[in-house]
Amino acid sequence: MTGAPLPDRLDTARLTLRPFRLEDVERFAPLIGDQEVARWLARVPHPYGPEDGRAWVALAARNRTERASLDLLAVRRDDSQPVGGIGVILADGEVGYWLGQPHQGVGYATEMLRAVVPAAFALGLPRLWARTAPDNHRSHRLLDKVGFLPLDAADQYELTAGRWRFLTPETA
Repeated sequence: MTGAPLPDRLDTARLTLRPFRLEDVERFAPLIGDQEVARWLARVPHPYGPEDGRAWVALAARNRTERASLDLLAVRRDDSQPVGGIGVILADGEVGYWLGQPHQGVGYATEMLRAVVPAAFALGLPRLWARTAPDNHRSHRLLDKVGFLPLDAADQYELTAGRWRFLTPETA
């Protein structure tokens, strides 16, 4: 991985992805704390309250400083409303993401992932990978849509930097 600085923000057509802030906790904690969101996330406690959100903001900031991970809150560009989050563990390229229920099904996850993938590869990661729950069909479709390929290991997907370079904008 290169010593390139981690991006402070990534913009898509409808979203800005930026580091989590303490003032965001009141608005993102209820989204990730929803049982229907939390059930798909391996590392998120439930119930999830403001204390968890504040602890997450501190951990994400520390991980950023130590270049351990790139964790970004996705907010709508028109009103700064949080919709979800996405992160990459920089040691091995693991990608994780979530969307609040009111924001699912409108393409935000695709925008988030399509913004983070090139940023992660620009940092020098040779590959990205994600693990999904066997019955998380939305996540499987998202990864397929962005160009990740299933691995032999059950419910794991991978996208290499080499493959990414050859995908068309409509695919990636």
